Parts: sequence; structure tokens; C-alpha cells
Amino acid sequence: MLPGFFGGWKRIERIKRWKGFLSLVSIISFLSILSPKSAPRQLLPVHDYAKLETSFPMLMMLRKFPTFLAIAVLTFAGILFQSQAQTAGRTISVEQVSPQGLDVVSQWTLVRPDESKTVVNDRTFVVQNAAAGHYVLSIIAPFGMAAAVTQTLNGTTSTNSNPQIAFDLRDGDTIDFRILLTMVSSGKVSVSSDPPGFPFILNGPNNTRYFGNTPVFYDPMPIGLYTLTFEEISGCPTPPPQSGRLVEDERLVLSVKLVCDALKDLPQQQSLDKSFQFVSASVNGQNVTFDDVPLNQWYSEPVHSAIETQVMTGYADANGKPTGKFGINDSVTIATLTKIAHRLAGIDETTMTADPENSGAAGKWYAPFIASAEQRDWLITLNRSVDLDRPATRAEVVATFLQALRVPREWPLGTMFTDVSRTMPYADCVETAALKGLVSGSKDGNGQSIFRPTDPISRAEMAKIVSTAMGIFINGNSSSAPDARKSVKR
Repeated sequence: MLPGFFGGWKRIERIKRWKGFLSLVSIISFLSILSPKSAPRQLLPVHDYAKLETSFPMLMMLRKFPTFLAIAVLTFAGILFQSQAQTAGRTISVEQVSPQGLDVVSQWTLVRPDESKTVVNDRTFVVQNAAAGHYVLSIIAPFGMAAAVTQTLNGTTSTNSNPQIAFDLRDGDTIDFRILLTMVSSGKVSVSSDPPGFPFILNGPNNTRYFGNTPVFYDPMPIGLYTLTFEEISGCPTPPPQSGRLVEDERLVLSVKLVCDALKDLPQQQSLDKSFQFVSASVNGQNVTFDDVPLNQWYSEPVHSAIETQVMTGYADANGKPTGKFGINDSVTIATLTKIAHRLAGIDETTMTADPENSGAAGKWYAPFIASAEQRDWLITLNRSVDLDRPATRAEVVATFLQALRVPREWPLGTMFTDVSRTMPYADCVETAALKGLVSGSKDGNGQSIFRPTDPISRAEMAKIVSTAMGIFINGNSSSAPDARKSVKR
């Protein structure tokens, strides 16, 4: 296949060169017409030659030496064609791919046919119009890493684990190298401060630098020497640099404790003080304290669990930065319910590629969740005109969770709650949820069990149901209520 391809390419190049040669022959022929020796077959009247003599003296002078002119033109053409042939359509490109989270690249050297060298440590590099001939690519992987190379020549890919690759470049060749770096010796690095939240710079092996706010845990990291430095802290002395050497399969801890009179006025210390009063949880790798979720409230543990498992999140500003608010008393919309149910059940909404049939979802952030729910025939989206921004009811929540988690439903008897008859919507879901221990309802003024199926659900109540559902259906801590179907007075 490849020899045939290159043969065809060379034939095309020869045709191009012959076209140029024929053009030169035409020019020489024209000059020969103007030559005095061509008088017997001259094509122009004598007076026209006189005009050309006056208008183009250099051209008419050259006509007296046609042989010399032909040799000069052909010599120049040969040099031109040879130069074009040496650089026609040959390209070499090199791309480096680092391990995730690491900004490190290898150093490589390209030895050219003329023995000249190019030494590069860039992530990408391209050589255009490379000369034909023999090349050698040598790769020096960063300390503690290995380099695997994929080589693609004119669309054909091969893999090479050798750090030195020899190859030949011919007319029309395009060769791409992709250097994939992997760690062969690694460990873990922990960076922290008391109080947390201070910006730092971590210098590591292979001239790498990492920036962040404490605390940060890096895994995996290349083995070698690390040095931790902090930026200037207002009102407090800057902590001295800390260094340590990471060895293979071990953990390096770099930590500082700040002590100064101005510490109590720093936002980091104030945030730490809040963390002893309010729920703190990790959101997108950042520790966030929710100052509307006190630790002494019944919903504090469910909220913490829902956030840590990424089933629910708190509020964020326009830039996506957490505001530190959970909104415990806010209602949960139908749209938000579908998102929470997807996260709870581990359903990937992007696997459904159709657009939502409910026009209210068009162009909204929740469009993929609604489309997924519709194609899965979730009960809350069977009505394609349902208001997706209205508050979801308690009955709709348990129905959606049971359906997302594929929990079989029981036939309703209408004897568990005084406000849930067996003919009302979602009665089977409510009673199934109660039997499984997912919900328990409450008592009315007469001591009767009620569920309040049509009441909106708050975010605090939603967190409680999410936490309970994970314990029963995901972690396997079932706590069903065997006597839940006893008769109730109406």
C-alpha cells in the first residue's frame, strides 16, 4: 500500500516539474525567435523589432546570446526544482501528554540528516518542510517516569517503548509522535495549615510547581524533593519554607501552624471557628462551611452526607463559587428533583441524546435530566407540560426515588396514613416507601399518622430522604417497618 502511494506521489511531483520545464522551454523559444539567427523564420516585422529594441533593451541584448541564456535559465530552474524537492510536503510533529494533574514534560532531541540537533522540552512542537533523510528522536523522561511513544506515519500508527526512535522521511511524508508519560515511582503528598485556607506554592522534582489553598492532598506524585512556601500573610509572620523528600509508596506531610495576635481577624481563622458550629463539607475539592446548617440541628448529618456524596450541593454564585448556603427551608423544584434522583441512582443523563419533549426545559440547565426522565418514563414527567419550576411534593419525591432506584412497589391498602387513601396518586409509592423505612410520616393533632403527600418538600427534608435512601438501597442497611400496615382510625 505505502510503496504504491509514494510511487503515485512521485509521479505527480515529476509532472509538476515537467510543466515548469516546458514553461522555461517556451520562454527560451520566444527569445530564440527574437535572435538574429532566426531571421529566415522571423515572425515580427522589422519595424516591430526596432520598437522592442527601444522598449526592452535588456531583453533585446539577451537575444544576441540565446545559448548562454538557455544555460543560465536551465541552471536556475534546476536549483529551484532541487530546493523544492528537498522540502516538499514533509512534516514532523511531537506532542507530549502528562499524567493527570501534573504539569511536567520530557526533554527530547531530534537529530536531522545533516547531523544538526534540535533540543526541545515543549508540550507541542512541529517541524514544517523538513528535509528528506534519516532522523533520530531521543527522549529523556522526567525522573520517576516512563515514556511510551505512538508513531503515526501517513495515517498508520505503531507503538514504541524505546526512548530512541530512528526513522526515514521521504517526499510527502507526515509523521506524528505522541509521547505519553506515566509514573513508575510515586507516593503521596499532603499539604496543610492550622488554620486552613492559606495559599501556597509547592515546588517539586522535574521543575514542577503546584499552587493551591490548604489543605490539599496529592496522589500520585513523582518521588523526589518537595519544598513548601506560603505567600505573605497579613498581620502575621510568613511561615518558613518546609522541605521533605518523597520516597516510593510513602506519604510526605508538609504542615504549618500559624501563631500571631492578628490571627483572630483573618478570614481563615474565622472560617475555622465557624466549622465548629456549622456543617462543613467538600464541594468540588474545596472545603465549604454552610453557615445555615448548625451542627446541633436534626438535619445537619443528612445535609453533610448528601453533600459529601455529591447527590446534593449548596448554592453557588454566577462564577460557580460556593456561597456557603444550603437553603434548608427552600423548596425543591421538579427539575431539581430529577437531577438529585439521577445522582442518587448513579444514572448518567448524557446517555440520552434526544431533546426533552417538555418545552419548558428547552435551553435550561436541566434539559438533559428532563429528557432522560422522559425516556425512562418517570411518573413525574409523564405529563409533558408539567411546570418544571414548581415545587415538588413529598409524594412525587418518594415516587421518583423508588423509580430511579428500581424498587418494586406494593399494592396500597390505604391504612398507613390518614391522608393517603389507596386511590390517590402515588399511594403505592408512599406506602412502599414507608414499608421500606424510607419515610415515617408524622402525627397530627389527634395523634394520627399523616404523610402530607401534597406538601412541598424542603431541602432539609430532601437531604434526610437522600441520606436514608443511600443507607437502605445503596449501602444495604435496610430498616423496613414490618408492622407499618396496621389500621389507623380515620
